[in-house]
Amino acid sequence: MRYIALLIALTILPVMAAGINSNAGEYGFQFLQIPANPVSAALAGNGIYQNNFAGAFIHNPAANLMDESFNLSVQHSLWLVDTNYTQLIYSKGNRAQHFGLAARMLDYGKIDTRDDTGVIIGNYHPMDASLMANYALRILPDHLLGINAGLVYEKLDTASSYGFSADLGYLFLTPITNAVYFASVRNIGLTSKMDVEDINLPLTIETGLGYSYPLEGNTITGQIAINKALDTGIRTTASTEYTVQGILKLRLGYKFFYDDEGLTAGMGLNWKNINIDYGWMANSDRLNDTHSLGLTYHF
Repeated sequence: MRYIALLIALTILPVMAAGINSNAGEYGFQFLQIPANPVSAALAGNGIYQNNFAGAFIHNPAANLMDESFNLSVQHSLWLVDTNYTQLIYSKGNRAQHFGLAARMLDYGKIDTRDDTGVIIGNYHPMDASLMANYALRILPDHLLGINAGLVYEKLDTASSYGFSADLGYLFLTPITNAVYFASVRNIGLTSKMDVEDINLPLTIETGLGYSYPLEGNTITGQIAINKALDTGIRTTASTEYTVQGILKLRLGYKFFYDDEGLTAGMGLNWKNINIDYGWMANSDRLNDTHSLGLTYHF
């Protein structure tokens, strides 16, 4: 019982300590907060418990130490009107250490430029991009640490900004069988000005618990997490995944206290060395739902 109480305290206190920031809206590079892959999209932005999930280190830099893997993955999301989010991932690890690479690009498509009377006088093509490397190490049998580091770039019309971003992640394999405590600090770094305006990264703290339960050849997993970005209030996510004979994966999640997001769902199919994943995120009536598709090859 004392372990359960300790885990609950570890989950809540780091996020509460972050406080509430009164300067909401002064942060850029928001694409770093968007789940770019179908597994995470279907699991309300999480997914550290998903075996062979190539992109897990993007959400928690220590997560890929949970499983031995060597993967290449390409993922694409249709996100809001004509916006496309593409991600390429390399992941290789052996439970003792892990190395990964991730390239992400959010393409907003062409946007019309209008004069003061509303007449179209041209267009511009905004975009966001990130290139990241990951290294994770099992420092003790039950304690896993990881770090991401890379470059970020954001372009609007004639203005652009670039910078350096890093993430830190920690996993604790608790004395409770199949229960994991996880924590991360994401989007630490510095950026250049956008023209004359300072642009800050959306620094985010997340902490949560995961549990996996075997069911006669099948497996059910669940996760609950609390996160706090400097430009948001405290938010919560909950998700579950049901694996049928290691072949079919059914996923469901929900985002609490998000402005325009809520229900998430998806599925995955494992066939030989190939994973095909689909994720769906419901948005408010004024926004399109998000659809994400991914293809992963396991060597």
